Amino acid sequence: MLFWEEVQRPVSRIWNDLHTLRLSGVLDRIAGMVVGIPTEVTPHEGGGAHAGLRDVVLNVLAQRDIPVLAQVDFGHTSPNLPLPIGVRAHVDADNRRLSLLESAVAEG
Repeated sequence: MLFWEEVQRPVSRIWNDLHTLRLSGVLDRIAGMVVGIPTEVTPHEGGGAHAGLRDVVLNVLAQRDIPVLAQVDFGHTSPNLPLPIGVRAHVDADNRRLSLLESAVAEG
């Protein structure tokens, strides 16, 4: 699972970052993507075409058949839900649901 968010960046920079992940093989090793709520992300306009964040994500993923859940409240937005690293999770993009499949804390 790859989760990420962006704050105060143009879409063109996000496109570059996501393509770097694609070219390095990261996107071939993920089972899903969770995108936080973008804050002050500016659209990219080039050659008369207007590209938003959704366009960039779809372009980078190309034909990969993985679920993408967007506009998730984590990171810099309130309520700033924690996403634990190293915990198995399931993304159901059709029902807009992210579920942890195991505990995020050790029982003690």
